[in-house]
Parts: sequence; C-alpha cells; structure tokens
Amino acid sequence: MVSNIRSVLKRNLLTAMLLAAALGLAYILRQPLRLFPAMVDWKTISTLGGLLLVTTGIKESGLFYLLAYRIARKIDNERLLALFLVSLAATLSMFLTNDIALFIVVPLTLTLQQIVKEDYSKIIIFEAIAVNVGSSLTPIGNPQNIYLWHQWGISFHVFVGEMIPVVSIMSIWLLFMIFLCFPSRRIDVTNNHNNVVDHKLFIVSAILLVVFVFSIELGYEIYILPIIFFVLLTTRISIFLKCDWGLILLFIVIFIDLDLVCQLKAINHMLAMLDFSNIRALFLSGALFSQFISNVPSAILLSKHSTNFKIIAYGVNIGGNGLLIASFANLIALRFSNRKHNYFSFHVYSLPYFIITLISSFCLLT
Repeated sequence: MVSNIRSVLKRNLLTAMLLAAALGLAYILRQPLRLFPAMVDWKTISTLGGLLLVTTGIKESGLFYLLAYRIARKIDNERLLALFLVSLAATLSMFLTNDIALFIVVPLTLTLQQIVKEDYSKIIIFEAIAVNVGSSLTPIGNPQNIYLWHQWGISFHVFVGEMIPVVSIMSIWLLFMIFLCFPSRRIDVTNNHNNVVDHKLFIVSAILLVVFVFSIELGYEIYILPIIFFVLLTTRISIFLKCDWGLILLFIVIFIDLDLVCQLKAINHMLAMLDFSNIRALFLSGALFSQFISNVPSAILLSKHSTNFKIIAYGVNIGGNGLLIASFANLIALRFSNRKHNYFSFHVYSLPYFIITLISSFCLLT
C-alpha cells in the first residue's frame, strides 16, 4: 500500500507541486477554495478527457503495435525515423490541433520504442516542438490561434498567409536541429510482430475519434463526450482503468494556478508599464509571457491591450517552445513518456530552439 502511494506521488510530483503553489497563491490573494472550480476551463478538460479515452482505446486495440512494426520494417535509419515522426506530428497538428496530434503520434512512438528496444524520449521531445510549429500555421491548429481567429474574424487564408513567414523560420530551424541531434544509424527490429489486433475495439475507437474531432471543430464536444463514455463502458470497461487520469488532474491544477497568477498586482503593474503599440515590445511580451503563464493565457491577456493579431500570434506561437509550461502540448508529450529525466532533457533542446527562433523572428520584424 505504501509503495503504491509512493509510486502515485512520484508520477504526479509536478501536480502536487503546482497544487501547493495554488494553495499558497490563494492564501496570498485571499481567494477562498470554493472559487477554484470557476477558474478551470472545463471545456478544455472535457476535450482532453474524451481524447484520452478514445486514444487509449486505439492503443489497447493493438493497432499502434502493428503500425509501429511496419514503420520499423520500412524505416531502418534513426534520423529518417525522427524526420518521419516529427513531420507527421507537425502535419497533423495543422488540422487536428497540437494536442490531438500528440495523442496520436506519441503512443505510436512509444510502441516503436518497445519494438526496437531503444529510448525514443528525444524523438518525443521533438514531436512536442513540432506540434507547436505545425499548429502555428493555421487558425485551427492550437487554442491561441483559434481564440485570435475568432476574436478578430480573420479569414482562414489570410491567417495562414500572415503566419507563413514565422512558421517557415521555425520549420527550418527544426529541420536543422533534427539533422544535428539524430545520427544516421541503422535501427534493428528485435521483435517479431505477434500481437493480435482487436478489430472491434479499434473500429469503435477510431469512429469515436473521428466523430469527437469533428465535434471539437464545431463546438459540440460536450454533447459527444457522454456518448463516448457510454460506448467505451459497454465495449471494454478496462479502458477507463488504463487511462492516465493524472494528466487531467494536472491540467485542472494548471488552470487554477494560471488564473491566480494573473490576479497578482505585480503582473498588472508590469502590463501597465509596457508599450504595446511597439510591435517589438508586443512580440517579445507574447513570447516571454508564454514562458511563465503559458501561451494561451498570454494570447488572451495581450488581446486586451492590442489589436495587432499577427504580432500577438507570432509571439505566443514562438513562445510555445522554451520552458515546459509554455504550451500544454509540452506537458502532454512529457506526461506520455513517463520518464523523470525527460523534464531536464526537454529543456536541453527546447530552450535553445526557443532562443534561436525568437531571435530569427525578431529580426523578421525589423
């Protein structure tokens, strides 16, 4: 019993630390705990819960193992494999949003890791960076773009056209880092494919995923979620036990922390001192604020002080990389990998990437 509790605490150490921070901030701001639920974006939480369920269903069906085995047989070079998976993550994130892309690509990568008996943590880190890059291009690629898109009623093609320059810079540096960080060495497949695919579970889960993704785009996900719960309960109840519900708890606590941080007088005082009519100051504010309060709250915050959607989008999308908290996608990817040292490794690659893309994009503004 004690060992189980210790295991749960170790796996959810970040959540425990953030919860302690929330309680401390609530005490400083004299905010009663009963207000905590109102600070949570329950629409986002319900979306994550639905994605977690259906992708766990696909994973448990055994299809990821079959796909991973075939990929490993076709791509026997580590650099090419990294390019393939990172490109897949970036492309999917343009149309399915960055979190959905990770829910598909990271489990596939973990299954590949199991087949070839290699540690692919570094690939997962680059997949997190890639979805932040790919999702920046379209107005439906990530939450901050969706918000800015609706806030000013920009047409789809205009938004994409405005984002092409900064996404091109981010993509070029991402490719450069892949070639720099992944050796061109042969991969040996050590396992034979002998897993049985549960076709019924896969078909049910895949249909639910497609329906749920469309419902997210149309804004009806809250109505589809009970259907997902019911269908998977009647198909295989064990899926609920195998879901990482700690991820959902982590995001609930993060929303509370971010809400409380934005109430601090120091934050509001700093905002009052900044000149948001200066595009360079606006860009740097978006990128740097994202490092501490995440890029979605940063986009919302800056939109109250400026109507320059392009520069805000540049800043908060560049700011999705860097520190772990900068984008929810980073947290999702590392939570999936379930290795403590990855939190350090992530910053080894993400911080230099953030700095070089920040400088390159800043030069674009001159």
